[in-house]
Amino acid sequence: MAGDIFMSPSKFNCYSELIMRSLSTNCLLGESPLYDRSNQLAYWLDLNLCYLYIYNLKKNKLSKFKLKLNAPLGSLFLTSKKNLIITSNSGIHFLNTKTKKLNFLLDPRKDKKNLIFNDGISETNGLYIGVSHKKEKLPIGYFYKFDGKNLKIIIDKFPVANGPSIFKDKVVYSNSAQKTLILQSKRNSKIIFKKPIRSGYPDGSCFDTEGGLWLAHWGVGRVSRFKPNLKLDFSIKLPAKNTSSVCFIGPKRDQLLVTTAKVDTSKKDLKKFPLSGDTFILKTNFKGEIIKSFDEKHLKKLKLLHRQH
Repeated sequence: MAGDIFMSPSKFNCYSELIMRSLSTNCLLGESPLYDRSNQLAYWLDLNLCYLYIYNLKKNKLSKFKLKLNAPLGSLFLTSKKNLIITSNSGIHFLNTKTKKLNFLLDPRKDKKNLIFNDGISETNGLYIGVSHKKEKLPIGYFYKFDGKNLKIIIDKFPVANGPSIFKDKVVYSNSAQKTLILQSKRNSKIIFKKPIRSGYPDGSCFDTEGGLWLAHWGVGRVSRFKPNLKLDFSIKLPAKNTSSVCFIGPKRDQLLVTTAKVDTSKKDLKKFPLSGDTFILKTNFKGEIIKSFDEKHLKKLKLLHRQH
């Protein structure tokens, strides 16, 4: 249940007591956070500078290293053996987290000149992989779904393919350019509901165990929680203009990691939002829904699909 320190929909004040920690990352475009529960490691990307960030919660230690991939990066997926899958303009790669060695898997994009990878999410036997228009204007983006056997487009017409988040039998996508959330059935891929977002542009999201959707609003320095019926519950303002994505972390999964970006900020913006590009950890009274790790037994099939594309 929400506590008193959360703001109501009518009062968008900044509650600094929610910010447990601000990590000085200065990301141009921080994105795609995920959490390795067994090792208490949070990962995220700087899409433009090709950095992988690693925050060790046990040691309170932040590190990063440069990925030898072509910018922009897209999304990050955790595997069953605690390795990573990364999308980028070089295609889809497997990263061994111990050796830091990258191995190419596939690149299914037909139009590499105009399409770039973007947000995604994993399941035990599948991946949702977002693809956007490079200039974020034309509705030629879409989401692939890999189901352990095949790779197919399950939803399209995105200028910018953001989100997605999974709760039980539903998937929520962010059509950022059109300022809309799209609710889709996992079972039959039918569109259930579309919700316009008035504040900023909907970006990355995640669910809590109660079915509440947590959403980063690009352009307005805000993170919101929506009730299971997608009505606004409350919002939290942050000192970073472009909040880009969210992910629950911590031993109890009750801390919300928020990535932000320094791109698209003016000098005037930086006076108002001085920590743009930094990464925040917020204390919440909710528990995050577990995002399932992708089973590495499917890697061989994923790599074989490269021949078909």
